[in-house]
Amino acid sequence: MIVYYENMNGEKLNLLKAPFRTTKTDWFDADWSESSDGYEKTVTIDVFGKREEFQANMEQLYRIIAVDAENDTYGKLYVNGAYLRCKVLKSAKEGWKGYVYSEVEITFQTPELVWVVEATRQFFPQLEETAASGIDFQYDYPFDFAGEKRGIAAWDVDHIIPSEYRMIIYGPCVNPKILINDYPYEFFVTLESREYLIIDSQRRTIRRYLTNGTVQNLFNQRAQKQTVFKGIPSGLLNINWSGDYGFDLTLFLNRREPPW
Repeated sequence: MIVYYENMNGEKLNLLKAPFRTTKTDWFDADWSESSDGYEKTVTIDVFGKREEFQANMEQLYRIIAVDAENDTYGKLYVNGAYLRCKVLKSAKEGWKGYVYSEVEITFQTPELVWVVEATRQFFPQLEETAASGIDFQYDYPFDFAGEKRGIAAWDVDHIIPSEYRMIIYGPCVNPKILINDYPYEFFVTLESREYLIIDSQRRTIRRYLTNGTVQNLFNQRAQKQTVFKGIPSGLLNINWSGDYGFDLTLFLNRREPPW
């Protein structure tokens, strides 16, 4: 098991390794009720060390967990590859034993009880044709039993509900269109070499990144007959595009409890 807290500065606190060891927690408890006040998760850890080491460890604990609370932003609590957006609401010290040991109860606050597993696949340009499904004979015939296609891929997503996504489309390309189980994600834009387009379904944003550092809002350059912010289904995904360009697809697999 891998468990750690990462604050907004990228500083990590390992909660299963000395001198910080988790002794009690409720992070595996699921809750499907709605709460406008957010949710809380509690972790109790033992902190120990010789006198000077103990002082340094307690100071390290404070400096890492206090960053997000003081800046009113969210860090991430990671459990087995899934993360929960949260910040520390309070920490209580109990069981003092001189300056060598303390039990610390940390309460995390999160706006949504959503543990996220990010799954990413890269789809590279397919400049050579690939045999499509059909009848493929050992010997050549003057006609085709199996067509030849470019830009075909499959991805089996092991999840139970549709997922929000982030897609990065790389130039050069013109009006990229990606079909996922025949549903179109289409954008009316010309991307030059080394430019790219980022679509974020959670934030409902579409931005073009130019080589000179300029970022353009292309929200209105999306196809509007069918929304491009529709979640990606779970199960087997059949993916089709022209094959002239590449793209990355990240799925945010949301859960009410982290993976076991």
